[in-house]
Amino acid sequence: MPSCLPVSRRASLLVLALLGMPWSAPVARAHTVTRTDGKVLEGRVLEETAQEVVIETTFGGVQRVPRAEVKAVDKAAPPLRDQLAYRSEAAGSDPARLWELHAWARQAGFKDELRGVLERIVAVRPEDAKARKALGHEKVDGRWMSPEEKAAHAAGQEAAAMRAKGLVQHEGRWVTPEEKAALEQGLRKDGNDWVNEEEWHRRRGEVMVDGVWVRLGEKEGAAWAKDAADGARVSLQHLWSPHFDIAHEVPRPLAEQAAAGLEQSHGVLRSLLRPGPGELPEGLEGRVRVVMVGKAPAYARVADWFGARVKADSVAPGWSRSVQRQPCFWWADPDPTVAVYQFPNIDRTVISNVVHNAALVLLTRYRFNFRFVSPWLREGFAYLLEMRSIGYTLTFTLGRGGGTSQGGTDTAPPWADSARWKDALKQAVAAGTDPPLKRLAGLPMEGLGYPELVKSWSVCEFLAGRDGAGLKAFVDAIKAERDVPEEELLRKLTGKDFRQLDAEWRAWVGAGFPAR
Repeated sequence: MPSCLPVSRRASLLVLALLGMPWSAPVARAHTVTRTDGKVLEGRVLEETAQEVVIETTFGGVQRVPRAEVKAVDKAAPPLRDQLAYRSEAAGSDPARLWELHAWARQAGFKDELRGVLERIVAVRPEDAKARKALGHEKVDGRWMSPEEKAAHAAGQEAAAMRAKGLVQHEGRWVTPEEKAALEQGLRKDGNDWVNEEEWHRRRGEVMVDGVWVRLGEKEGAAWAKDAADGARVSLQHLWSPHFDIAHEVPRPLAEQAAAGLEQSHGVLRSLLRPGPGELPEGLEGRVRVVMVGKAPAYARVADWFGARVKADSVAPGWSRSVQRQPCFWWADPDPTVAVYQFPNIDRTVISNVVHNAALVLLTRYRFNFRFVSPWLREGFAYLLEMRSIGYTLTFTLGRGGGTSQGGTDTAPPWADSARWKDALKQAVAAGTDPPLKRLAGLPMEGLGYPELVKSWSVCEFLAGRDGAGLKAFVDAIKAERDVPEEELLRKLTGKDFRQLDAEWRAWVGAGFPAR
């Protein structure tokens, strides 16, 4: 039956019941309903009828138990939540009694309620480390913080640091004001450039077809790879990348690494030369084919097939036979192509050769001027693209001079290790043995040895500086006036001749190659 006691009467009974127990006594029982299956429900009995017993359990909500399933009902002890309320009020703001309340409530099975007790403890005793740690608080910069306060504190510190750097927020990220302005215009970052959506996809070799961006030339590249495979009697797989078609029989991971290096190199070339509209072939015409085979015999068959395809021997008599004796070849126009073979080279060498020779193709095709008659500048630029895109080079396009055009024996170490090039150049400059730029600029391809190639790279790096402006201006001038001597063009651009440029370069090397 429902209790008919007035509220004050029931409260008095609860107080009397609780006063009969020590404060720190073990947990008292609450109202209990024992089922016939032995299960005991604990809480507050709300209703008893001939049909059922209704109990609001302490932790499981209201449950209705058919009378036939009730073995016993015991209402001698107050409900646990009533006991908790009484003990909570009695504890007041006494930290010791609040800790006893916390221990009692935890033993009774309360969980969510424990946090409120802990918060009351720290309200009256802020430095209670035990309560603070139980709440998940940490001491930061000399004061206790909740996880939320700690996160807000860290966010405030980060915000202050970012603003001190001149950054602003855009959609949850810290960016420069210039970046924010570009993002608000709907532009996307590509390397150092901000471009619109169309240009971003175009740079990734994609074109819009029926409202969908699709890979440009993928079908044509696969067909070219099949033609090469049939013509050279080599089993070739096709791998597409934004600006290159890889036809390969090497392991796919190697082909993928080469494709990544090629794309990085393409990006470096754009950042250095910043080609305007139409200054590099676009669309299908702009894609470069790269053939990667396993061994020299397959490479020789590819060279035969390709030479016949583009009638190379009519342009350069003996071309097909001569390139078969080389580890790789490149061809700029028509059908721009690079071919290499793997064995016995390591993977890094193959990737280096691919990137270097593709750079020669791209540089030759830049501004649609298909002659680049300066071997030192051509090779130096290709090495620059290698070093900036893949971080090393194992490509050595040595001429008849072997290790050096200065005579003597092969002087490969340390010139052959690109990680030691700067040290080697510093030593050469200090000893006065580096090849003079004026003589270097006049050497034919067969006159370039290790020191000449490394200096060519370094002079290109010097001209490029941070933004490539000096190198771009020099290359553009040569492309525009290819019949004018390079030194004359240099003098028009900078007011300096080769000897003066050499002096500046040597000072730069002696100073440790500082960023310009």
